[in-house]
Amino acid sequence: MIEKQSSWVDDQTWKTRWEKIEELDGGGQGEAYRARRRSDGKIGFLKIIKSKNVAERRARFFREATAYDSFGIDRIPRLIESNAHRHADDSVTPFIVTEFIVGTTLRSWRESQASVSIETAVTITSRLLDILQACHAQGCVHRDVKPDNIILEGGTSARVWLLDFGISYHNLADIDFQTEHWQEVGNRFLRLPELSAGSVSKQDPRSDICFAAGILFYLLTGDHPDVLEDSEGRLPHQRTGAMVKLQHCASPRLAWLLALFDDAFATRMVNRFASVQAMRERMERMMQDQPPGSSADEDLAALREVLDTNANRRLTATIAKLSDALGKVQQVFNQVRQSVGGNLAISQTGWAVTGEGGQNTLYWSLPGSTDRLLSVTYEIVPAGDELLLRLSGETVYRTELAEPVYGDDFQNAVLTWLAARLRTVLTDPNALPPEADIFRENRPFGSLEAAAEEAGRRNRAILAFVYDPTQPERGKLQWALDYFLQNRRTRDIMNGAFVTALVPLAAIASISEILTQQSMEQSRWVILDQRLRPLEQQVIYANPQEAERIVGELADRYAFGSGPST
Repeated sequence: MIEKQSSWVDDQTWKTRWEKIEELDGGGQGEAYRARRRSDGKIGFLKIIKSKNVAERRARFFREATAYDSFGIDRIPRLIESNAHRHADDSVTPFIVTEFIVGTTLRSWRESQASVSIETAVTITSRLLDILQACHAQGCVHRDVKPDNIILEGGTSARVWLLDFGISYHNLADIDFQTEHWQEVGNRFLRLPELSAGSVSKQDPRSDICFAAGILFYLLTGDHPDVLEDSEGRLPHQRTGAMVKLQHCASPRLAWLLALFDDAFATRMVNRFASVQAMRERMERMMQDQPPGSSADEDLAALREVLDTNANRRLTATIAKLSDALGKVQQVFNQVRQSVGGNLAISQTGWAVTGEGGQNTLYWSLPGSTDRLLSVTYEIVPAGDELLLRLSGETVYRTELAEPVYGDDFQNAVLTWLAARLRTVLTDPNALPPEADIFRENRPFGSLEAAAEEAGRRNRAILAFVYDPTQPERGKLQWALDYFLQNRRTRDIMNGAFVTALVPLAAIASISEILTQQSMEQSRWVILDQRLRPLEQQVIYANPQEAERIVGELADRYAFGSGPST
């Protein structure tokens, strides 16, 4: 029997055995070349370590070489030669030579395509999953799956190779290091939370499965998924540009494709596909043509396939928790009403619950009166692994999202906040009207004097919203402010440029005649400088887009607090 020649050589450098032919794009771990072996002319892919003085990088080089040498996995290049087993010897410059695969990177191939059909994209992704499944079976997690590390041999979509195990994890090499918690691994093609600094879950195969979904997404859209959740909380396939492209290339199967991405791109690993086989089976079902004349049971089963995803189950559970929390708050409000002998009435509007939060508004008034004494818009918002309760924008209680608790601490927090607000409204003649809650992030001042003091401190002008308490509904104040301050951008511009106040007509009339000839059937705004000199006024337009324009122009004119900027 002829013994297999060892791939491990003791040479201190590659130069004694190989000669460079062509420089190639290398990874973060090493420089790359197409090279020829001096002894027999064999062509190989030569990788030379970059950071040869870093012990961890040298050890990783050995781990990568061991992967190529020991796996024997189809479509992963075999090791030809390496001296990386001598990584502990600082006099050695580690190198790796593997089979040279003649083809094109997936990135180059995709960039040459105007579009890719869903059939071709699924074929390439399936071949990639085959390789990853074999890796996982041998205890290896690649952790760097991206278009640059995938080769299509001969430019053929059915012949997929996976390269570059430079930051892989596997338990075959006898190396005494692990990726530290503070280190970040992975790539910028798709940054995964479990591979970030601080994570203790850097060896989970589900990371590779998520990367594979990223490759499917890239093939169909030509775009990197980048991150699982963007600043708006949207997964890659939920973003506007991506959705248009997916609709174009996967229209008949779009619902199944989106459901697949829902599970594959879940932020928490526990909610992703548990195995390569689970994702492969989902893709296979997605690509099956629906038989003509299918029965109602078959149609319902197909609907469950689309709708019964981990993402939808999580959404349903979250909505149920948010709705329950909104109800708990309302129960405390009702208890307060009963505790004061039923001498106050409560009405409700604006109950709304989505996966991002729940909101409701409760109004307090005297029995038989439509005049609101106090309005409280309260929100239940998921934040990390907690639920936050905000009353009129103020966080008053927090509890675990997984198992919310609404015991004595919750009851006391809501009761204390509410009792103080009700007492102020009923006993303080200068208390803000209930419409003050519409301002959300920054509560307005209830007097011009207090607003002027703050304006002087911040060098800002004052934007006062003025109402006539003798007019019906205070001059439609609620209706006007609801629309005028609807957009967050409008409120942000306003709060950055002005000190805000919400005052009755008498407050303005005592210092100026600017509103004397104006109808107050509809409430108005007035700009004042820091000395309470009025500069201009206008009706509060109940239009969000117009409000944003108006506030933006006012901010430009009164940027420095005393008058139009020059």
